Amino acid sequence: MTTAPDAPAATLIARDLDELAAQNPILPGRVSPHRLHDGDGFRLRHLAFDTGAVLAEHVAPRPILVQVLTGRVRFTVGENVHELVPGSILHVPANVRHEVVASEPSRLLITFLG
Repeated sequence: MTTAPDAPAATLIARDLDELAAQNPILPGRVSPHRLHDGDGFRLRHLAFDTGAVLAEHVAPRPILVQVLTGRVRFTVGENVHELVPGSILHVPANVRHEVVASEPSRLLITFLG
């Protein structure tokens, strides 16, 4: 299959989890954010959490999709608490308060939509 000359080129963001881990190591006692990619209508962020690290309650100005890549986190949205494990995907609407606490070393992929 050929690509039309005016078609945009694809962007490889990461080859595997090892590459993501190398770009954003888990830091003792911390949440470490890393900007992966900004595209047309979305932004990708990789968050690395040490055990017990807390991303305090906050809101995102855009809807987000949260994907757990590794580890286990407690994700609180309003009054609802979700125990998320690898493969979990959660949608949070814009301007909804949420908080994340890592139960073990964890990596999340956050997609800001819109």
